[in-house]
Amino acid sequence: MVKRIQPAPKKTASKTRSRDVPPPQDNGLAGFSMDASDQQGAKAMKSMARSAMPMSRSAPVPFEKMDPASAALQHVEQAMASRDVPGLNRPQIATGASEFKSLGAEPLPLTGTTIVKFRQTFHKVPVYGSLVSVELDEHNQCLGINSSLGTPHDVDHIASVAPADAMKVAARESGHPAGSLQQTPRLYYYFDTTHERWTLAYIIEDVPTHEAQRARSTRPDSLLKDFIVDAHSGKLIAALPRTATVSVQTRALDQLKAQRRFTVESDGNGGETMHDATLNVTTYDFGFRDTDKQAAQLPGKLVSLPPKPWHVEAIGAHANGSTVARYLRDVLKRHNIDNKGGEMVSSVNCCDGTEKTKVKNEWQNAYWNGEQMVYGQIAFPKQVFFSVASMLDIVGHEMFHGVIEHTARLEYRTQPGALNESYADIFGVLIANSGKPLKDWTWKIGMGFDGPGKPLRNLKDPTRHDQPKLMKDFITSKPPYDVDNDWGGVHDNSGIHNFAAYKVMTSQDARGRYLFKPDELAAMFYIALSVHLSRTSHFSDSRRGVVQATRSLFRGKKPAQLQARVAAVEAAFDAVGID
Repeated sequence: MVKRIQPAPKKTASKTRSRDVPPPQDNGLAGFSMDASDQQGAKAMKSMARSAMPMSRSAPVPFEKMDPASAALQHVEQAMASRDVPGLNRPQIATGASEFKSLGAEPLPLTGTTIVKFRQTFHKVPVYGSLVSVELDEHNQCLGINSSLGTPHDVDHIASVAPADAMKVAARESGHPAGSLQQTPRLYYYFDTTHERWTLAYIIEDVPTHEAQRARSTRPDSLLKDFIVDAHSGKLIAALPRTATVSVQTRALDQLKAQRRFTVESDGNGGETMHDATLNVTTYDFGFRDTDKQAAQLPGKLVSLPPKPWHVEAIGAHANGSTVARYLRDVLKRHNIDNKGGEMVSSVNCCDGTEKTKVKNEWQNAYWNGEQMVYGQIAFPKQVFFSVASMLDIVGHEMFHGVIEHTARLEYRTQPGALNESYADIFGVLIANSGKPLKDWTWKIGMGFDGPGKPLRNLKDPTRHDQPKLMKDFITSKPPYDVDNDWGGVHDNSGIHNFAAYKVMTSQDARGRYLFKPDELAAMFYIALSVHLSRTSHFSDSRRGVVQATRSLFRGKKPAQLQARVAAVEAAFDAVGID
């Protein structure tokens, strides 16, 4: 269960409060949401509009003439000053009030609106995990506000430890020689979940874990980590994994024999390579080399003809990677994993020397390493290998970890890590079932991965695979949150949010008809992830985000139709105990 810590600061006593300010979660942040489609939100926004202050008394500037970031910031300022918005307050500490730095405006093609994001700061130091998302219409009028804000009381914002000393800690903890790292440490107000207190910390992002360090672990360690170093004591606060893996314990035989269509590139002389120039998808063969010790040699050799025929494992990787790219573009309106059209690279026939297997070259795993996809293989009888890349739901799951990396960047530990895994599962299921009517969907992930005919997970009933499905059964782990305890149970507790997603997806009206179409479901969860979640978001933040996304997507519906959809989402999360 979520612990209550110090309440958010209240507005002045002269203002009436219709409800309590939400308490912070155990990530230190207090959540709030307001939407114009909601009766209370509409009333508050009308009040804000009446009290709007012109940018200049001599020459008032209407919202539609402003740039989106300026208009959005003014909406936030008005909401914080309004007595009709009691749940949104400007956090205050002894040395001053928080400010908000724009992260930019971005059109949201799925809704035809514009999203402006802000990060909360004190003394120009950002608050880790903080986020304010403002949705604007074509005239820069406010349609919704969603926020997660912190109040770092009693924290000296002047660092006592030099950045170079913080880098030494990161180098030592990652197994590298001092002075060898090239990353830049950045200061944040950071909520230490172990001691439940705010602190000033250096964050050093995307530090590679040395192969010797990974070899000492009993399970495959993360390739990249973010290191959190206390800026006053110089002690390590946390080492957050940035890359996720599909962990398996048993071997399986999966006989997929589907005829696939995919695009390759011709050299004009009878030769072809596995590169799709339109989707920017490329597939390589790593030749069963060690992705740990020989990481510098990734992605490997470009798969090509001759010799003929195409390798079957490369066909699976290339066809499935192309399917994911098309789904991102056609359904989510996202231009590849990075949303910039960047190349989506896959390497098949990969191994990891830190994992001991009975069969040579077997490696039952796959992951996004921060730059590309890496696929292992399962040993069939008679040592015939089946590539993990042949499973579309697994490919969708792992590639979506890349999307998460480029959007919310959810921490890969405890509840944010479980949310990270859950969103990857959700989109693995959405992509694998694309084109099918909802009644025919399969809710199983990784069929054959955990033994003949056995899946890894099941959104419909997580308990079939030793996952909890209700919040009351949340598995609480104790530090250290490392690879040996699955980073605080990220693969276990993800079942709770998965079950909530299943309940949302299968919501029906009184006549037994599904309330949401598949593409609408994809849009709802994608907007929640990319617009409303941040690094330390919890299940309750996701609930708020999905509700906000639902209101945004169906704002043009009749009020009763909109409310029915919002009520269905809330009922799904209620049923799981995510409140």
